[in-house]
Amino acid sequence: MNITINPFQQLYFSDDTQSENNFVELFSTEVLQTAIHPVFQGGNVVLSGSQGCGKTMILSLLRPETRIAYSKLGKDFPVNKPMCNFISAGVNLTRSRITDIVQVTLNRGDETDEREMPYYFADFFNYLVVADLITSIELIGKNPEIFDSIVNLSHINKFVAAMTKQDCWFGYLGGIETIEQLKERIAKRLDLYRRWVNGNISEEQALNDISQSKTTIGEPIARTAECLRQSGMIADSVPVLIRVDQIEEMHRAFTERQRRLLLAFRKMLNRAFASRDARVHYRAGTRRYGWGNPEFLGVWGSEARLENRRDYNLIDMDEELFSPGERKNSIFERFSLDAFQRRVKYYFSVEDAKLELDLAKSVFGKHPVAEERLGQPNRVHEDSQIDRALGLDVSADSGQWTEEWRTFLRELYRTGPAGMLDAVLAAAWGRQTGGARSKRQHRESPPPSNSNAPWKKRIWWRKERLDQAVLQLMTRCQQRFMWWGYDDIRSLSGGNITVFLHICHRIWDGFLKSESSLSEKKRTDILTGGTIDRNIQAAGILFASNEWFNKLPEEPGGNTRKSFVERLGMRLNGEMMRDLRMAYPGGNGISITRSEFYSEAKDVTDLRNFILEAVGYGVLFATEHSSKSKSSGRRVKFYLHPILCPRFQLPEVRTKEPYYWKIDELFDLARKAKVTLSRASNSETTVIENLLLFHDHSNEES
Repeated sequence: MNITINPFQQLYFSDDTQSENNFVELFSTEVLQTAIHPVFQGGNVVLSGSQGCGKTMILSLLRPETRIAYSKLGKDFPVNKPMCNFISAGVNLTRSRITDIVQVTLNRGDETDEREMPYYFADFFNYLVVADLITSIELIGKNPEIFDSIVNLSHINKFVAAMTKQDCWFGYLGGIETIEQLKERIAKRLDLYRRWVNGNISEEQALNDISQSKTTIGEPIARTAECLRQSGMIADSVPVLIRVDQIEEMHRAFTERQRRLLLAFRKMLNRAFASRDARVHYRAGTRRYGWGNPEFLGVWGSEARLENRRDYNLIDMDEELFSPGERKNSIFERFSLDAFQRRVKYYFSVEDAKLELDLAKSVFGKHPVAEERLGQPNRVHEDSQIDRALGLDVSADSGQWTEEWRTFLRELYRTGPAGMLDAVLAAAWGRQTGGARSKRQHRESPPPSNSNAPWKKRIWWRKERLDQAVLQLMTRCQQRFMWWGYDDIRSLSGGNITVFLHICHRIWDGFLKSESSLSEKKRTDILTGGTIDRNIQAAGILFASNEWFNKLPEEPGGNTRKSFVERLGMRLNGEMMRDLRMAYPGGNGISITRSEFYSEAKDVTDLRNFILEAVGYGVLFATEHSSKSKSSGRRVKFYLHPILCPRFQLPEVRTKEPYYWKIDELFDLARKAKVTLSRASNSETTVIENLLLFHDHSNEES
């Protein structure tokens, strides 16, 4: 095996428009066979999800260049045959730099800019999409064998004639007779915008050429589709799908002026979606924080807002496909296994027949049981060292143990890894009461016999506390909780394929470094059944976790979220370590009553906006659940994204109720993290304006 190749070095391929062949080889079709087929049918569709969940990959399937690449490689296009006959064009708001228009001004004051600049944005958008639509039509028409002859280029002159007669251009396309002239005129308009944005021409020069012929958002696009049908270039039954990717780019502002302008641009774009024009169907891709805020859904020139199921069909990829709140998810498991296999096959040029089935499971091995997760803790024999490992030396607890109990726990601890784990659980059981109204602790009675040990016989009690027991023991032995094996990697990925590939990248990188120092005969061939050493995996996972944490400031407001996450992670770790009774084995998260969290008080609104924005950025997971007390009503619980758990030494599995907090505790944490909230900082200002749709997981295990 070539030990210089890391097949996970490049995480993103959908952003590389020149790598259609790479796309074909690496694109996993698993998600297409579940909930994504609405993308290829009628109506407006919005793909929402966290960074790297696969939105752009899905939308890239609409590009004709992608379909041509499938054909050249002799592979079937991974969309059902009846859905394949469509025309598509669009704009990526990041790559097109269309939002750079926010940097220019009409030189008549901010109020005028906010009122009139959205019309220039609309015009810029229209010409970008129409230019791409014409390019797509020509490309499809020149490859009839691939696209089932859905475009008839012999009618192109009729199309041009119909286009130039449309009044939506306000005379700008006058005098055009050929397709080349049409493309040249459109390119001239786009060039004018780009020169204006880059400061290469004055506002006066730009406005002289544009101001009298600005087009209405979406109308030239719909008219172009109409002309294609009227001219006979495409049949009436062929849908025209318009891609608008990375909508979250419209909410990356550096100044208050830019924020207001971008919001106005967004409302203008929403106007195209709200028209529900049957001539074209929009396909939008956005990160979660770029869609759910009611303010973001406003429609230009109206008090209305976009409505789900009426103006668009929302597909939340995180919630509907990958269910990040669940440890086990069959769709994401198939997705991750397929993505792993494709990477290895592509970079090592091996055939499927020569690879292990479910290669990722073979390479990473099985999920460790709790005893294995202990690794090689310091084997101590002195009574004082064992007492410290079991927390028997804690000042508030040290005087509560009889010598009979201490001797029992020490002897149990000395029997080996399984005994060490049993000793931690036995100590926790000893500290607990008999339940109900009893105040008597179990350690006030003699320790039970080994054959009747409740920490072994009470299966669910034990299962819920295994990870916390390992965490406490390893930390007291000055070691770290470790993760390895495919199931751990999948669980830490939180349903995000980019996180999964990022972990694979770091583990594979560590494996290559380790192998480079070995002779060829001693190297592990992981492509033919070999498994990467657990210590290499654990180190790679920790590396990936720290990297992901350090990436948080890359997004707007990321420094504040990073500070909050750090405070929360350290707080939860401390609570789980101090919980010697293991009364809260689900203490890797927090829970707030729904009534408190959704209070209309201004200070609570500010805090809620910040927390839900963190959910939108994929930093936190949120879900509703039932309270332990029926009289308490519904609650909202929050967890760190699983990839952050190794950094803060928190088990990522959610097996029990999280800590029940009052809203004041959340405010206190925000204040310590220096989050700018009115109540947290005694200031009336707030920098948070993102509200996200909340997803009800009432059926999730509480």
